[in-house]
Amino acid sequence: MLTIGCTPLATSFDEAVATAAARQPAAPPAIVTDADLAALPAPVARWLRRTGVVGRPRVQNFVVDMHAQLNRGPDQPWMETPVLQVSFVGDPTRLFLLRTRMKGLPVTGLHAYTHDGARMQIRVAGVVDMVDESGDTFTRAETVTMLNDLCIMAPGALLDERFTWRPESDSSATVTFTTGPHTVSATLFFDANDDLVDFASDDRHARHDDGDRWTTPLRGHRALDGLRLPTEGDAIWHYSDGRPAWLYGRFRILQLRHNVPAADLPTAASIGRAEP
Repeated sequence: MLTIGCTPLATSFDEAVATAAARQPAAPPAIVTDADLAALPAPVARWLRRTGVVGRPRVQNFVVDMHAQLNRGPDQPWMETPVLQVSFVGDPTRLFLLRTRMKGLPVTGLHAYTHDGARMQIRVAGVVDMVDESGDTFTRAETVTMLNDLCIMAPGALLDERFTWRPESDSSATVTFTTGPHTVSATLFFDANDDLVDFASDDRHARHDDGDRWTTPLRGHRALDGLRLPTEGDAIWHYSDGRPAWLYGRFRILQLRHNVPAADLPTAASIGRAEP
């Protein structure tokens, strides 16, 4: 059902960033050591060393500028959009803002995963809500998205008691992430160079049209803010009923910054400035 939105989503994004920064102010971070990796499955330890996290500060927050291509269904056209995301690690928070056009009309989207739960709003022309989803099931699904972001963009954050690991093979391992009332798992896959090349979870479905397994194949590994990380990835739903997989998102990281001081955190007005 379409509804009329009140507070602009850009304002909601800025307020959420400010609230999260106040809840978890930056402090002198601990340094990741080899000892932190000692108890991890062998492929995970090799991967983290490959990324370069050893000797670097633990991540408290990160800011990412991306370019995304999204579609609303397997036969629907692709939409191009810049993405601005601000995330915090201690009290897991993910604030994901996009701006695109649909049938010639401006569309703004805000995915907010915060201390209070997850909410996704998609708004047309600044006032009409096409999508407004929230609730416990949706929050659990977005906990998987938060875990995915940490694995891709802040792997050095995966070293505290919230994360447990189980080896699957010499090139894969399963991680379980517990935050608040939610516990989710995913399997990570690594190539012969010890780079992370895929992430698969059966815990992300929240809507009737979601698939049974969610994967994010990754590529384009290079230096980002001093770490070797993937710069491109896809978002794919897989179905157990014989339907073909649905590739609904393609993402390319343009800029990534870790441990950004509160005074330097971006506002919604800066979305798209990193676009080439």
